[in-house]
Amino acid sequence: MEISIDIGDIGKFVGRYSLGRDNGQNSLHFLRIKVPAGQVDSDRLRKIADLSRRYGRGYAEVTDRQSIQLHWIDSDNALEIFERLYEIGYSTDMCGQAFSGACMGDVRNIVTCPLSGKISEFDVSDLSKKLTDFFTGNPDYLDLPRKFKIAFTGCGGDCVRLGINDVGMYGITHNGERGYVPFVGGSIGASFPGPTLAKSLGIFVPESQAFEFVKAVVEIHRDFSSRESKAKARFKNLVNEWGTEGVREEIERKTGAEYERVNVENPRPAHHNGHGTQIDGLYYYTLPVLGGVLSAEKLEFIADMAEKHGSGEVRLTPEQNVTFVDVADVNALKRDLSRIFEIRESRLRYSSIGCASDFCGKTKEPHAKEIMQKLVDHCEKRGIDDVAIFVSGCRNACGCHHVGQIGLVARAVKTERGVVQGYDLLYGGSFTELKLAKVWKEGLYGEDLIREFEKLLEVIRNGTEAKAD
Repeated sequence: MEISIDIGDIGKFVGRYSLGRDNGQNSLHFLRIKVPAGQVDSDRLRKIADLSRRYGRGYAEVTDRQSIQLHWIDSDNALEIFERLYEIGYSTDMCGQAFSGACMGDVRNIVTCPLSGKISEFDVSDLSKKLTDFFTGNPDYLDLPRKFKIAFTGCGGDCVRLGINDVGMYGITHNGERGYVPFVGGSIGASFPGPTLAKSLGIFVPESQAFEFVKAVVEIHRDFSSRESKAKARFKNLVNEWGTEGVREEIERKTGAEYERVNVENPRPAHHNGHGTQIDGLYYYTLPVLGGVLSAEKLEFIADMAEKHGSGEVRLTPEQNVTFVDVADVNALKRDLSRIFEIRESRLRYSSIGCASDFCGKTKEPHAKEIMQKLVDHCEKRGIDDVAIFVSGCRNACGCHHVGQIGLVARAVKTERGVVQGYDLLYGGSFTELKLAKVWKEGLYGEDLIREFEKLLEVIRNGTEAKAD
């Protein structure tokens, strides 16, 4: 099927589509497809599978922001791919890597509770999609100092890592009314002032006012965050400078609202792994997909299974998994899935995260997903399946290592044999407790990494205070 594009139509792509820059595995460009609220139907999933097969060597990965990322994208095919995405109704992150200064930031895919509207009446996905539509391609919000990350949950717990977002909206019911407690200023990358977890604003934002609230926060970032350099341009820097009181005052000035004060400092932990009952009596089931890696064939198979066993819709999760909804018979679904997937239901498989460092070119082998797989295999051989491992390929923390029970971040290590790929090993992070991980030991590689990992596992499982040699 050939697609012809009138030059006059190219304007519809501006501010909505972008290729990211790769530098590994012979991939020069990636495509990060926004999946609004992480919800995708079988028809769109098949079309993404076709894009993967035609342009990305049949490879795809679910990101921890509920997007789908393709690699090996030829820039000569960009307009053709964008046209196909436009027909599907999807856009991409803008990926401002090409800009050296603090400019051209965008609102990234809004992370949303994967079971929004399925296990409670508080459906946050409609608002998430409305905000996505509003910000995507909107020229008033395409030149933020840096990217801006938003998360919503309304299931009663934190299943979306609220604390690592620029603004995380924690859904609660307060005095019989639905609304949100906002957490602001989270970002665990290396930008100034360093890894930072979001802080509660201590206010209750009614559901009816949440759209204007989030819009105001993004505008504050746009208008007041530093543009001195990319390193200082994240919203967390402004929150650190103003304090939560100053941010709250500016939001109230912009919105004209005076929000009721509430005392919510730590969200309740939550996950949606395994299976459970929906409010309509049907079931959901989450398929563990370690590292989010899928093929075009697996995407198509997931679409088939969603239609056969449910409503044809699946939800992508912040843990890089795939959740089937509206399922009548979970066991029948799992039997069918096991024809293609090796299903191992454990915290280790469901909750471990690895970034795509093999494509970005910021690490050598072993890359983040590779080392994650190696450590997962190591645990399973020893019968350990109740830990979670978060692996980042660089200090940008795409693998969220700062909030992992066990975290690893790559670094180059000088040895007598030259520079080798090593990892720092961390422990004790928690996004729901708003607690950053501590360093166990730095610059580990080869058998030393395995040996120190073993020691750390032992103290974690014994519940003793972790201390490195």
